[in-house]
Amino acid sequence: MKYVVFSDVHGNLEALERFAQRADEKGADQMVCLGDIVGYGADPNACVEFVRDRGVPCVSGNHDDVVSGLVEPDDFNPDARRAILWCRERISPRNRRFLRALEQRIVIETPRGRTLFVHGSPADKDEYIMSGWSAMKSFGLMEREDFCCAFVGHTHQPCVWVWKAGERVGLAPYSRQHSVFSISPELRLIVNVGSVGQPRDGDPEGCFVVWDDEAGSVEFVRFGYDVAKAQEKIIRANLPLFLADRLAGGY
Repeated sequence: MKYVVFSDVHGNLEALERFAQRADEKGADQMVCLGDIVGYGADPNACVEFVRDRGVPCVSGNHDDVVSGLVEPDDFNPDARRAILWCRERISPRNRRFLRALEQRIVIETPRGRTLFVHGSPADKDEYIMSGWSAMKSFGLMEREDFCCAFVGHTHQPCVWVWKAGERVGLAPYSRQHSVFSISPELRLIVNVGSVGQPRDGDPEGCFVVWDDEAGSVEFVRFGYDVAKAQEKIIRANLPLFLADRLAGGY
């Protein structure tokens, strides 16, 4: 099967609508969302309804949990906390229930083996996989639970971590010149799919992944969208200006 895997929409409807067009062009058999549908952006309800109405399998992100009231945003920075409280006041009861009911992980069987979909890391949705050490910790869990692949988000930075038993963890960084990866069957991998609605790798274009589980290939797809319109909505909503500024800089 061919999967479109995406994450970290963060209430950015302009990015999500353009993503949907690009994803449909790819002709995938299934979409999977890795959470953080809401937070930061000005359209939380419309973004939740996109995922819900399309029946997209989705795991919960840390922003989904705090907007739905499952967790308090005590550890969030001031801008993120302000956006969370704004979302809480505007999220519809139906969409709040949807966020509260999201699963912690999705597991599927593929020709490569058991594959895991989570928000942050295989162990913790709040954990950022940003180093070889943190990747190795996740690979250890994957080995114990017999996962060949894990798809994650949360850092908003696309990349592929690879590991073979007895060897060191390797990082296969994404770039526009290197956007398609063929994965050897003996490797375990962790794919960070980047962010649809708030990229943080210096590129303001949204990002998602097309994964062909039979061919063993992972393609990163970037797409432009109406950043100015998304920024204008954030400003009109009286959300922190930083949240609008960062969309144009990809940080």
